[in-house]
Amino acid sequence: MIELIIFDLKNYKINGLDKICEHLKPLTDISFCVSYLWLDTWITKNINNLDLLYLSLHSKDNVPVAFYPLYLKKVHFGYELRFIGTGETEKAEVASEFQDFIINPLYISESLKLFTEQVEQLNRCVKISFEHVLPDSLCMQWLKSYKKFGWQLQEQLIGKRFRLDVLTSEQQQISQFPHTTLRRQARRFTEREDVQIAYCDEDFKIMDYFNELIELHTLQWQKRGKPGAFTTQVFRQFHLDLASALLNKNQLLLFKLIIQEECIAVFYGFYHQDTLYYYQSGINENSPLLNTGVAMHLIAMRHAREKQIKFYDLMAGKANSYKAQYVNTDTKVYSISYVAYWFSAIKPLRNLMLRVRIFFKKG
Repeated sequence: MIELIIFDLKNYKINGLDKICEHLKPLTDISFCVSYLWLDTWITKNINNLDLLYLSLHSKDNVPVAFYPLYLKKVHFGYELRFIGTGETEKAEVASEFQDFIINPLYISESLKLFTEQVEQLNRCVKISFEHVLPDSLCMQWLKSYKKFGWQLQEQLIGKRFRLDVLTSEQQQISQFPHTTLRRQARRFTEREDVQIAYCDEDFKIMDYFNELIELHTLQWQKRGKPGAFTTQVFRQFHLDLASALLNKNQLLLFKLIIQEECIAVFYGFYHQDTLYYYQSGINENSPLLNTGVAMHLIAMRHAREKQIKFYDLMAGKANSYKAQYVNTDTKVYSISYVAYWFSAIKPLRNLMLRVRIFFKKG
């Protein structure tokens, strides 16, 4: 019989969650956003005092066999069950992707049955939300099979996952790009010898690299009339702390491209298992180097190749994203939720009441 432990804010470190995540990691190809570094950094920086940590561990004979990295977010009239690393305000959102339950394949049926029983016993849970998940994920399969009277399933196609195989040579890599223009731009860059690469390899350098990343990234988005990702201190501090922890584990890839003594791009990504994740960047759009973004991705893939990494993950994007120039993909990404009918009607009702109130004030 499977044993159950629920971690809360007081005991998740004491009970060695880091060791549990490490033990379960080889079971499946799981996203970095379900790693201990990501979960711990988010819990430390982002969880609200009204939220409840709901890390659920299933064990068999004292050996971990399943892990559910969830929390209960406080919402109007109850709680929403969702993955750790999701549910922030849009400005502070750290953008977790491809999260899932981690379950030993031998215990999937038994573990999911126990998890269903756990969910049934939750008090005041009015919604379950899994965002940016893959169609073959255990969490999506479970939610589609979970039945609850008076609740409705809501599913939205978000985009696609853009993940490339890292090939054995750069010429092979470039030849596999599906877009002719991209291949031509990439080959032109390989002929240049005036681009310098500076890697962040010490903790005290992280702040300087991030300041340049934030400056370039913000300028890019302001030109499009948008604020960019680094507008809140919570978001910035999350990634500063995460980058420091990643560097300590030799999982950080933070570098800048320099030409004519000017920083033209900063790349921020991380390694997990056999994948290099591209998370964020800043690109100088007035760079003397044409197609600076192409150069940046080529260099990231070179680094992955040197470390014998299998995949380069550009993460999720719209179907028409520039990422489609690098790889043809059919892997879709969804957000799926299960919500009580009465709760789903609250927001439009509140908006209607607000409009009525404004109307009468103007009158």
